Amino acid sequence: MDNKNEILFAVREVRRNLKDTEDFRVADILAVFEGIAPFLDKGTVISIKCKGCDNYAQSFFPLKHDFVAVDKSEYCHAKEASLKNISALKLAGCPEYSSSSQEELFALANTILEEDLRPAFAERKLYDRSKFASYSVSFCLEKSNGNVCIEFGRMTKEGFLGGDIKLYLVRRLDPGFGAASQKIADAIKSGPVMVVDASLQTRRPLDIDYVLEWIAKKRKMDIVYL
Repeated sequence: MDNKNEILFAVREVRRNLKDTEDFRVADILAVFEGIAPFLDKGTVISIKCKGCDNYAQSFFPLKHDFVAVDKSEYCHAKEASLKNISALKLAGCPEYSSSSQEELFALANTILEEDLRPAFAERKLYDRSKFASYSVSFCLEKSNGNVCIEFGRMTKEGFLGGDIKLYLVRRLDPGFGAASQKIADAIKSGPVMVVDASLQTRRPLDIDYVLEWIAKKRKMDIVYL
């Protein structure tokens, strides 16, 4: 079946078989579906539904615990299958959509940022080696499926300028952490993990390790340094 018209053909087939239905509401709903269906090819369904779902991953490890071999195909953790192997109709009708885990992780990251990081770094300075200058620490919070990133940086006239320190809260191990994946996989069994992406040379001037270890203990999270 043509992927572009897969959903449209399915809706028309249902309308043909239910054309004598007495419930006008069913007929109206199917008419709406038929009007929308031409715009719902597989790529559109993935974009508006799957990419916002807790189960979505941009890529995946093709074998469990094989942290070197990564398949770049989009993946569904709920179905344990690559999206390229799932039809548009199955994706559109999937009842397992949820974004609650992402929202909970983002809320945790925001709490850590506001209650722990901002007060702890209010008086500390971020050193920019390229400019031989120190700046007040600012933060940028970004979320994606499976993790939330808190980036350390500073504010400029153009806006936020990221630095060399990134703090990830990870609830699910998707590809992207390289050699540290095994350490994260071992730690993540007990809940979300704090992953620190910054060299010791970068962390030392801010005395950041002490703060992060305190936060991890307070929030009952394991911590992994990349």
